[in-house]
Amino acid sequence: MSRFETHVHTVPLMTAVSNRLPAHGLLPALFLAWVMLIPAAAQAAVYLTRDSGNGSPESHAYSAFHCSDTIYAVIQGNWLEGSTHRIEAYWTDPQGRQREVTRVRFDAIKGITRAWAWLKLHPGERDLLDKLMMEEDTSLQAFVGEWQLAFKLDGKLQRKTRFRVSC
Repeated sequence: MSRFETHVHTVPLMTAVSNRLPAHGLLPALFLAWVMLIPAAAQAAVYLTRDSGNGSPESHAYSAFHCSDTIYAVIQGNWLEGSTHRIEAYWTDPQGRQREVTRVRFDAIKGITRAWAWLKLHPGERDLLDKLMMEEDTSLQAFVGEWQLAFKLDGKLQRKTRFRVSC
């Protein structure tokens, strides 16, 4: 049986992506396409992305991933400093089964807060016969196809999106 990992993390935006922001300080146009209003006059964006190579998400949005990728669902916005929020990420596989749910609270920091949940697909255990016959590991093939993510903040749907996983 294959396994999943999900986690949530919050960091100050400028610390996390300061070396990735354009010189003019604006976020990329693709990123801004997902900006939406959230109650209490806060602005937030939700997007899917990959690992930057250091255990944190990139600042660019993606809709296609390899089965070995760590898939991040990121929300960033400007909320009242010290306010507590809850994110929920509902990950649904290509067969329509809800595979994972992540529910975590985070506290907003001064300025822009960036929080994320991630999904990591793991191959299933191979039986001894497959190992002895040197059969190719196909346990991740069940994850190939179009996935769905429903992302909520404080109980309100912020983004429902589809993404593709291939091996």
